[in-house]
Amino acid sequence: MELSIIIPAYNEEKRLPPTLDRVLTFLSRNYNGSYELIVVDDGSSDETSQSVEPFMQRFSQVRLIRLPKNKGRGIAVREGVGKAQGDFILEMDADGSVDEEAIPRFVTYMKAHRDISLVIGSRNIKGSRILVAQPFVRTVLGMIFFMLARIMFGWDFRDRVNGFKMFRASVAHDIFSHQRETGFLAEAEIVVIAEQRGWKYELLPVLWTDNRDSRIRPFKESWRSFWGMFQILTRKRAEIYARKT
Repeated sequence: MELSIIIPAYNEEKRLPPTLDRVLTFLSRNYNGSYELIVVDDGSSDETSQSVEPFMQRFSQVRLIRLPKNKGRGIAVREGVGKAQGDFILEMDADGSVDEEAIPRFVTYMKAHRDISLVIGSRNIKGSRILVAQPFVRTVLGMIFFMLARIMFGWDFRDRVNGFKMFRASVAHDIFSHQRETGFLAEAEIVVIAEQRGWKYELLPVLWTDNRDSRIRPFKESWRSFWGMFQILTRKRAEIYARKT
């Protein structure tokens, strides 16, 4: 199988079905490779799993993994990676914030650049477009995050933490076997792990739309993020992510 798409979902009965409909319709018309789409229900208390069932009946490529309790995005994606069968593994958000046109484009890029281990959909590089912007408060908090990431990890201000990433399968298994963060900060940790383990990555432009029904609570998640970044930095300095020689 060529491609596995993993969508982590927690209480997404409303936002997930439109995303699945768009993505699956697009792929059926514009993608010739074999693929599977794995929804990982992260212990939802609503009808998230039930909302996937009609798509499983219509599309044989759709699979569902149900976790018994909520463990966080990082764990949900890792569970999906463990079950994925594709040569390339893509993680994406349940709200479909990144336009699905990027899916075949990313596969084509990975095929043409065999030295690249993973590609990241970046929202603020040349060629990207933000179709619906975030509210002002979240934009400011995002800039603060980028500044802290520059200080702690040495990154420039290009977006690396968007939840739209494609990996070669062997690379995904290696990276996620070292992942420790359970929540949204896993998206930053993935990049740090890739750097520490010598995997080369590239940032590619995407079309991105903010979803105003986001599950992220800016101030609460900001505090968790800042503390989590601290923990990632500690692990990095302790060489927990590094290859052993």
